[in-house]
Amino acid sequence: MHDHPQGETGAVAAAPRGSGDVDVGSKVNAIIEAAEKAADEIMRDAEKEAAARIEELTREAAKARADADAYARDLTDAADSYGTQHRRTVEEEARALLGDAETRSKEMLEEAKQKSEELERDVVGRHETLQREAKMLEERKQQVLESLRDLAAQLQDALAEPSERVQQDDSLVDALDVQRNR
Repeated sequence: MHDHPQGETGAVAAAPRGSGDVDVGSKVNAIIEAAEKAADEIMRDAEKEAAARIEELTREAAKARADADAYARDLTDAADSYGTQHRRTVEEEARALLGDAETRSKEMLEEAKQKSEELERDVVGRHETLQREAKMLEERKQQVLESLRDLAAQLQDALAEPSERVQQDDSLVDALDVQRNR
C-alpha cells in the first residue's frame, strides 16, 4: 500500500482536534479516495497480472498442444515407417521363398525329365535287345527245325526199306514239317 499518500495520512494524525468536523470529513474522504485509488490500482495490477498469467498459461497450453501434436505426428510417422519397413521385409522374404520354391521346382522338374529320358532310353534299349534276341531265337528255331528235318530224313533213310523208304519219306518229312502243319 505504497500508493497511499503518506502526507495525507500523516496530516490526519497531526491535525488538531478542534478545527472542525469538516476537516475530518474531508480527510476521511481523502482517505477513502486514496483507498479507492489504491484498490483500483491493485485491481488493475491484479488484472494485468491475471491477463499476463492467462496469456502465459495459454502460450504454455498452445506449446504443450503443439508438442503433443508433433509427438503424435512423430509416433504416426514412426508407426507408418515401421509398418512400411515390416511390409517390405515380409514382401522380400516372400519373394525369396517364392524364388527358392520356383528354383527347387525347376530343379525337380529337370531331374524328373532326365530320369524320364533315361527310363525311356532304357526301355527302348531293352525293347531293341528283346527284338534282336527274339529274332535270333526265331532264326535258331528255324535252324533247329531244319536240322531235325534233316536228321529225321536221315533216320528214315537208314531205317526204312527201299520201297517203303520212298513212301515213308514223304510222310515223315510231312510230319516233321512244322510250318506246313500249322
